[in-house]
Parts: sequence; C-alpha cells; structure tokens
Amino acid sequence: MVSKLDTDVQALPVTVVIATLGGASLKETIHGLNMGSIVPSEILICVPSSESHKVAGYSFPNVKVIATDSKGQVAQRAIGFKNASCEYVMQLDDDLILDRYCVEILLRSLRTCGPNAAVAASLFWVSTGESFYKPPDNKLLLKWYYWVLNGRFGYQPGKITAAGTNVGVDPSSADGEISAVDWVAGGCVLHRKENLIKENFYPFPGKAYCEDIIHSHYLKERGIHLFIGSKAICWLECPSLWSQSWKAFLRDLAFDFKARQFYVRLTSRSAWRMNAYYVVSVLRFGCTKIFGKSS
Repeated sequence: MVSKLDTDVQALPVTVVIATLGGASLKETIHGLNMGSIVPSEILICVPSSESHKVAGYSFPNVKVIATDSKGQVAQRAIGFKNASCEYVMQLDDDLILDRYCVEILLRSLRTCGPNAAVAASLFWVSTGESFYKPPDNKLLLKWYYWVLNGRFGYQPGKITAAGTNVGVDPSSADGEISAVDWVAGGCVLHRKENLIKENFYPFPGKAYCEDIIHSHYLKERGIHLFIGSKAICWLECPSLWSQSWKAFLRDLAFDFKARQFYVRLTSRSAWRMNAYYVVSVLRFGCTKIFGKSS
C-alpha cells in the first residue's frame, strides 16, 4: 500500500519528458500536467528539428523545447532523459491526459517501491471510462486465446506471454494500489534519474512498435523492478479500428511483427506462438470490418 504518511512529495522536483511530432493533442497534455496537484518543475518537449515549428508558440513557463536531429520516439526520449535536471523523471506520451493526482500518486508509489524501481500509471479510455486492459467478457474465448499465446500459464495480468505479447493490468482487479509487473506501458512511467536508459535501444527506424516491452526488458536487465499504480490514472482517446483500412492495418502489423520478432528472439520466447498471435489478429480485424465489432 502507498504510505499515507509520506507528505513531503509535494516538494519533490519532477522533469517530464515528452517525445513528440508536435501533434494537436500535445497542448492539452501539457495543460493537464500543469493543472495537477504537483506541477512538474520542467517539461521537456523533444521534437525533431523538422517539426519544431509546430511547438514554437508554446508559452508555458515550465516548458522547454529540445529540437532533435533524431526522429523516433525512443531516440528523442533518450535526448530528453540526458537533459533532465530533476531527481525524478517521467516519460509521457503526447496524447495522454493525466488525472489531477497522477503525478503525486506516482511519486508516493515510487518512494514506497525503493530506489531500484519504475512505476507506471493505469490507462483508461475517455469515451467509456473503462481500463485500457479490461479483459473480454467471454471467459471461454479468453481462456482459449491465452492458451494459444501462453500455454498452461494462460491469462496472467502484468506478464508477457510466451508469444511475446504483453498482458496489462485492469486496476479493478488489481491486488492493492501497487502491482509488481514484468512490463510497463511506455505512455506514463516515473523513474529515478539514476535509473534512466539514456541510449537509443530501439533497433529500427520510424515509429517504435513494441518499444514498451523492449524498454522493460532492458530496465529489468539493469535490476530495475517494475510496478503499476492502480490509483495513478491517465486518460486516452479510443482509436477506431473500424475506420482503419486493410492497407494501413497490414502495414502496421508488418512493423509490429518485425519489432516483436526482435523481442521474442532477444528473450528466447516462442516463435510459433507469436505467429499464431498475428493470425488471430488478422481474423479479429476481418471480423471487425465485416460485423462492426471485434470478436
């Protein structure tokens, strides 16, 4: 449980690092940060030089724009990590809205978990109010699906399956306010500065598919324990799978496959189970296009 006696987190300085292309949602994300119970000492906007004009007019007093020569989420974020000045450093996606107490709760949680830890927020859909990782209602389908991906271990929240797929934690079923996990979603994670990975570990150019599980692997290799805070909440908009074209879906799937294959080899997981995951993904998308809902 998070300590109720730890009241001095209000004085702790926090750097927030946002790797971005300067999209329309960024300003709202920064506004949400600055409306929180703990306002970050600095917010580093790491944007490629070619896109830096999109954030040139930002007038927030704690925002600093870092124009990077590199283009890619992990590379941009690494530059931000190198420039962070505070003891506590949060990585944040540019399309998330933080609950008012999110930063404060993450700070309390991280101090509870000790010096070699990183704590991530729980993600919720704005439109439904449900967890990003709420499991499907069909228990038989859930059992079968995770038997294919993870064998006899089945569905294990907070774990990574034998197929190299990551299973999230639904806060409504979490055991306590802090859950130990094998991976953390990269959208909102609080670190201690001395634990940051400041190198560009992502081996491919462009959008960083599966970077959260790859990042989690390298953090654990360095002895960093990973946790989820069930009371630290971020909100995001639900994407419309129905509106995506087959061409866009298959393009994304190909990039995702390449990155996940790298991870599966890196961690000696099952190639055939990973391939089964992609077969099921294509079938689910097909059902979505035909019937208007996933199955």
